[in-house]
Amino acid sequence: MTRRLAAILDADVVGFSRLMGLDEAGTFAALKRHNTETIVPTINRHRGHVVKFVGDGTLAEFSSVVDALRCAMEIQQAILADNHDVVPGRRMIWRIGIHVGDVLTEDGDIFGESVNIAARLQALAPAGGICLSQQVRDQIGTALDFEATDFGNRKLKNIEQTVRVWRWFPPGTQTDGLDEEIPDRAIPSQPPERKRPSIAVLPFANMSSIEGQEHFSDGFTDELIATLARCRWLLVAARNSSFSFKGRAVDARRVAEDLGVKYVLEGSVRRSDTRIRITAQLLDGSEGTLLWAERYDRMLADIFDLQDEIASEITGTIEPELSAIEFAALRGRSIVDMTAWEIYLKGLWHLYRFTIDELNTAKQLFEQAIAIDPSFAQAQARLAYVHIQLGWYGSLEERSGRICEAIELAERAITLDQKEPAAHLALGRALALDGATEAGIAHLRHAVKLDHSFAQAHFALGQALCYADRPEEGMPEFSEAFRLSPRDPHLWTFHSMMAFANYQMDKLDEAADAARASMRSPNVTFWPAMALVAIQGRQGKIEEARRAIGELYNFRPGMTLDDARREFYFGLKPAMSETFIERFVGDLAKAGLPPQ
Repeated sequence: MTRRLAAILDADVVGFSRLMGLDEAGTFAALKRHNTETIVPTINRHRGHVVKFVGDGTLAEFSSVVDALRCAMEIQQAILADNHDVVPGRRMIWRIGIHVGDVLTEDGDIFGESVNIAARLQALAPAGGICLSQQVRDQIGTALDFEATDFGNRKLKNIEQTVRVWRWFPPGTQTDGLDEEIPDRAIPSQPPERKRPSIAVLPFANMSSIEGQEHFSDGFTDELIATLARCRWLLVAARNSSFSFKGRAVDARRVAEDLGVKYVLEGSVRRSDTRIRITAQLLDGSEGTLLWAERYDRMLADIFDLQDEIASEITGTIEPELSAIEFAALRGRSIVDMTAWEIYLKGLWHLYRFTIDELNTAKQLFEQAIAIDPSFAQAQARLAYVHIQLGWYGSLEERSGRICEAIELAERAITLDQKEPAAHLALGRALALDGATEAGIAHLRHAVKLDHSFAQAHFALGQALCYADRPEEGMPEFSEAFRLSPRDPHLWTFHSMMAFANYQMDKLDEAADAARASMRSPNVTFWPAMALVAIQGRQGKIEEARRAIGELYNFRPGMTLDDARREFYFGLKPAMSETFIERFVGDLAKAGLPPQ
């Protein structure tokens, strides 16, 4: 065997087995045509050579990284054009992975870890796109007009070191920063039953003193049903079933029995001149007892905006209320007697305690739920989220591994169910913390799009926007998170990020107020205390800054400037910009925090 440096291109067809099942002869003919008319000629034209064909895959070698990447881009653009007139679902779409490194050669074949990395990158590549390693990205430099997205560090199968991954799509093909949905695997449109809690929304009663307001109460009920239906873990009775009870005085137990639901939500709408009041109450369907009630008073402006606002607020409040109610019924139950869904609910309860011990308990429970049901996308997503939180609350040495694990779990959850918002939340947060900010923002925007009432997704999106030095865009997301979940178990982080956002915008008094509010919240860590030290250092309030350092030491005894700088790193790249970190650490120094 001999050894040489090479750029390796690994290409493979997306969902080839599915295409063969649809049309064996046609698929084989299309594969042969792609190879002979597009892939092989393009490789030869860019001074590469085909090493071998393996089934529907192609392995090629180049002496130049620029040639390999230019070839891959040209292949994908040519195939995109070729597929233009092909019916979606029958299109032959390729993934390509590229890596550069030493290879071993023998009898015209190539071997070694670099070849394996290229193959793993190909499997991670978006359908119709390219995935390349950091080594390739570094060597390209400015030699090629190439706009790729940083997709964070990955632990690749049978590869010891982590590999930082970049993704590229042909211009105009990427939607919402996410892969095009390719039907190469079965993706459920709704999650399996798993004993999900069920609810019926009765038509809200019109109690208005103004005539002709029935349309508003009915429209609001419709909006509330649609908003609740976005909750993937909740079964919502259909609109027509609920409206069959309109105008009738019925007992919640009768409704629950007739519609086969566990909970009933009812309420009323009262309008007078320019004001409107909406009341809502949640009832236990088996006993008819009141579980939760709330009143919403608003000035009447745009009717449709108002319907959407209050519907999302009710949904954002009911989700944690129902989670707590569902968990209470599981207390005292042994894990061996519980289903995957019930274990998952128990894990959620421990997750929302946000301490190291509770997070580790949640981790074990989610792992048990997945062992029982490996297709449980929500459990995979929440396990990813646990790893993110353990990255925040645990040791610095474990962070990089935690984030890699979170990315892998979240991507697995999305593979199982692309419409699961918790999966996009976890992937978005993990990518943003790993320094792949724009890719993280894209997934967080998608999580919000899938569930407008998901307070944690709004918060995480605001946080990622601050990481990208765009706090003005992040502030409305924080406000929405507060509105949707005013009693959120992780409320201290909402206040803490408000402090950082205001600090970024030089609104130092508002930043200090937010930091103090965060420090008064349960389960708070050192972050808002550290922010307060930097804020007061920037303001030149030295005496107050010294007291703030004392408060910081209550959380982190003996913390130094070097410690503070390290806290912004979850991998090789910092979560926030180097410019921000240097400014922040400089203000900590002005406050009197020691360097080491």
